[in-house]
Amino acid sequence: MIYVIGDLKVENFDKWKPVFNERSTARKENGGYEARLFRNSDDPHDVEILFKWDNKENAKKYMESGSVKKVLKEAGAKIERVTYLDEIEKTI
Repeated sequence: MIYVIGDLKVENFDKWKPVFNERSTARKENGGYEARLFRNSDDPHDVEILFKWDNKENAKKYMESGSVKKVLKEAGAKIERVTYLDEIEKTI
């Protein structure tokens, strides 16, 4: 299991969000388990997504795919950074 943080800039959140929702099947088919959305309270164009993926290889393959880049561009969004994380510990 791996976690992925996607840092996006979106031109219009309301335009981008339905496109993101439509991609849930594609994410599942490529090893995605869940996605949690976060929006910067000071900049509504800054969106962070915390994905849970089956493995790094599948996550990278999906994130770097031409289809994802094309869909994002059409939705007015751009990936600023993708970070792959191994969970070390869960605590409070």
